[in-house]
Amino acid sequence: MAAASTTVLYPKGTAFKMDYYLSTHMPLVYKNWSPYGLKSWSVVEFPSDAEYCVQASLEWESEAARDKALQSDTVSTVMGDVPNFSDKSPLLINGKVTGTS
Repeated sequence: MAAASTTVLYPKGTAFKMDYYLSTHMPLVYKNWSPYGLKSWSVVEFPSDAEYCVQASLEWESEAARDKALQSDTVSTVMGDVPNFSDKSPLLINGKVTGTS
């Protein structure tokens, strides 16, 4: 099975608490979704003139694993935490990994 990826983008102008995101939210994401096949995550902070301010990349074992996690009841726990660090909802983009090094 091909690996899968979820890109999470927060728009420019978002009131964003990076310390909380890294120390609390992303560990919460991993705790809830690693049993479904989440392998790793990374976070990028963009310069102030970019269209987005923050990007998280989630790497999954497969598209089926990702889909199972995103359809589970854990989504309410993960997404329910968003107001604790962001005043805007993120854009989520799901895809299949077609190449890597």
